[in-house]
Amino acid sequence: MSGSKVTVLMSVKNGEPYVAEAVASVLAQTHGDFRFFILDNASTDSTRETIRAFNDARIDLVELPQDIGQTGALNQGLSRIDTPYVARMDADDVCLPDRLARQVAFLDAHLEVALLGTDALWINPAGLALSCTNFPSSHQDIINAFPLGNQFAHSSVMYRHEAVMAAGGYDAKFTYAQDLALWLELATRHRVANLKEILVKLRVHLTQATRDARLRSVRLEDNLRLAKRMMDLPGISRTSRQAAGLRRAAMLWGLGRKREGLRYAGKIFWGDPITGLANPCLWKGMMGSSLSKIKALVRSCFRIVG
Repeated sequence: MSGSKVTVLMSVKNGEPYVAEAVASVLAQTHGDFRFFILDNASTDSTRETIRAFNDARIDLVELPQDIGQTGALNQGLSRIDTPYVARMDADDVCLPDRLARQVAFLDAHLEVALLGTDALWINPAGLALSCTNFPSSHQDIINAFPLGNQFAHSSVMYRHEAVMAAGGYDAKFTYAQDLALWLELATRHRVANLKEILVKLRVHLTQATRDARLRSVRLEDNLRLAKRMMDLPGISRTSRQAAGLRRAAMLWGLGRKREGLRYAGKIFWGDPITGLANPCLWKGMMGSSLSKIKALVRSCFRIVG
């Protein structure tokens, strides 16, 4: 085993023009004792040359001969890591200088926590601030909020390597939401938490998979399966379980399976209408874009019953 306590894990494909800033932000950490494992997924731009130019002994660049996808690259990286902690980093995001120090200190002090995220600042392609996340911090609040969306920014997380390997790593069955699938598995087995500090900047740009309209059905399919896992989380509240069920119905609706979605929404909502009408998790989600489809579902259910 290496003497370092933490490895920063990055997978990148054609990371220009942001990869240099991302790598530099990791190398500038106040907690300087770490390994930096970067898997290049067969880039065709100058990403590899940019990374090599840093000439830093902490960087271990693996140049994959063919694109094996982000999930495959991350799992390959996890299989080679021997440090107790792993910090994830995307090639278009930015770490603030104290990120690793703050997360290592927290995990050292809270042995029950296997997954630790932070709040983040959204930035545009030029690096200008857009808005901030406001993730819940405690385990209970996080699992109750999962039906509203992913409660961890992937580039902000640090997790225990042993716990992730025991959970099977990133699930290759999920093309888009492999991170959320892993968070749900870890939340089933361990405690999870977020630091209420902005320690990363998340860049928003048009080339991201989250903004690729061609992947819309893939995202919906992934989230359809994950909504069921949310419903089964140990300790999730009654209202959040109901919201997860309606999230599943919304995914069915979005995939064009409208009759099935309506039937499922009716089963969930009318099985406990009092809880549904007073469900703060549901109404909060209905005001957000991630669950906008639920509005149409609920209106349709009322029309059918009426």
